Amino acid sequence: MFGKKKKSDVGNFAGFALLSEAKWSKAQFIADMKSEWNIDVADEKPEENDVVYAPIGSFRLVIGMMPAPIPDGAPEHFAHGNYMWRDAVETVKSHKAHLLICILGDDGDILEKGRLYVMASAAVLKQESATAFYQEGAVYEPEMYLVAARMLKSHQIPLLNWVWFGLYNDGKMAGCYTYGMRRFGKEEMEVYVASEEADLNSIREFVISIATYVIDTDATLRDGETIGFSEEQKLSIRLSKGILLEGKTLKITYGTDNTKQLHDTDL
Repeated sequence: MFGKKKKSDVGNFAGFALLSEAKWSKAQFIADMKSEWNIDVADEKPEENDVVYAPIGSFRLVIGMMPAPIPDGAPEHFAHGNYMWRDAVETVKSHKAHLLICILGDDGDILEKGRLYVMASAAVLKQESATAFYQEGAVYEPEMYLVAARMLKSHQIPLLNWVWFGLYNDGKMAGCYTYGMRRFGKEEMEVYVASEEADLNSIREFVISIATYVIDTDATLRDGETIGFSEEQKLSIRLSKGILLEGKTLKITYGTDNTKQLHDTDL
């Protein structure tokens, strides 16, 4: 099972660019932040090539080079779950160094904090040595991360950079779970049906639609309520012990009335 909700999860925007060698260009990063996002990075440690420490709006951007692989094996673990990147595990295993990217500060708007995090991470991934991006819950192929980040240019939320939508099928149950909603003070979601009823692409799109609504409008889904995308649709919401995720998660009804829904008692 994955991580339990902690108070410190809220507003925790930190990730790692995995590198093929312990080498990067701070000057290129600063230039890319300006050209891609029109952000001036006023680095307070210009003499240190492996560190960026810069105030940006209400927040502080910190980047630090670590000249060694991430030691705990977590990136490899989450790479196995990337169903969109065939070479994820082998690529992650071969990294030689990593860059930590984090946004500090709790006084500003949490969505703005998240946007800055995505902009900085996308700029780092333009480095020649960047081979993958890892944040708790997911590993991303650089090109896919950059594509998702472009949502910012059309003033949309970069949901796929913030939240991982994991897929699961063990032959008995199948569905989709979120990992990243807790960064916004929201409950993670899990939607499962019997495996023979599962259309994983449709379930994933369904969960993405709900997650977009929750984060974009700062909505709170509550146990016992319903949600729907029309006046007639009423999908039940239940807050209970997580199935794949630790702590409590929201279980949301999916599909038509004749779709077999799985509940805790079925597992």
